[in-house]
Amino acid sequence: MKILRFLLVTFTFFLVGCEESVEVKPVVTIETKPLVEASSVVEVSEGDTKKLEASGDEVQLLDNACYSNEIYIEGEDICALEIQCIDDDSCIEWGNRIIKGLEADYGSLVHEESVATGNEGVTVLTTYNVDHSQEVIYTNQNISIEERTYHENLWSSFSWLIPEAKRKEINRFEVFDSGDTLAYVSLYDPYGKYWTLGMNQKDIELASETLVTYLHEYAHFLSLNETQVNYWVPEKRCQSLYLINSGCFYKDAYLTYFYKQFWESGGHGKLEDFYVSKYAMYSPEEDFSESFAHFVLTQTPKGDNVKEEKILFFYQFEELVQLRTEIIARTATWLIRSVI
Repeated sequence: MKILRFLLVTFTFFLVGCEESVEVKPVVTIETKPLVEASSVVEVSEGDTKKLEASGDEVQLLDNACYSNEIYIEGEDICALEIQCIDDDSCIEWGNRIIKGLEADYGSLVHEESVATGNEGVTVLTTYNVDHSQEVIYTNQNISIEERTYHENLWSSFSWLIPEAKRKEINRFEVFDSGDTLAYVSLYDPYGKYWTLGMNQKDIELASETLVTYLHEYAHFLSLNETQVNYWVPEKRCQSLYLINSGCFYKDAYLTYFYKQFWESGGHGKLEDFYVSKYAMYSPEEDFSESFAHFVLTQTPKGDNVKEEKILFFYQFEELVQLRTEIIARTATWLIRSVI
């Protein structure tokens, strides 16, 4: 059961390319931030219920493996906090309250460590297909039960945090070996619709870095899928934003707006006032993905500098506010099961 098996798995990356052509299928490859040492499997403990208390009432562990202040999402076999809001403003406020409480229990949810980067390439070990209807991964490759269970845990953390309806196009999962790459997403079909999520067989120590990486990874999919980019239009025929590593963005794409607001004219001042992380400086795609992770995992900023304005950028989209709310409800229940 997904609820009872959890690993801390983390990965962060930068987009290398989305090669678009009428004759060649589009490809996105992600190289990630470097690894730290792996953590161990974490069991659910009733003693941790105090971390999820929403009121003065005692929180109980129920037969469905959810706590009494959680709801069970049957189709995905996970638990999430019950969302208590009715519109964008109240959902933003609710999310901020939950984030504040999680920060009190776990510290910053966006803290990352800097580790020297290795030069090793990626070696794919196992490729799985994803059955979203059953929330399982399967393969014909001959692997041990221990390996399969471990790989299931890797996928389970990602699928716990991201609502199924928002990731159906990610229907292939790869486990790979690499000294410096933590994860990647890539288009793999000739029509530019379906995606692969790749994760390093090693997992990461910090829950915060795990969260940032999952959301960073997902933000690449969110901003580079077929609803956002026309993969088949070459640069000379693109009538909107064209990024060499991604392709021709539609005029109403998230990254088109983001680029025009924050990258088109440049800026002056301290770098730390412009970017949520050093990694975000690499490209507009990375800046978008890092900023999205902070949008979900931090309280709403005031907008005192460009860095905070980038986080506020996402609040103008009602669907992203809703997504933030859902992910926060899942993050709270993931943390209680993932942090010793």
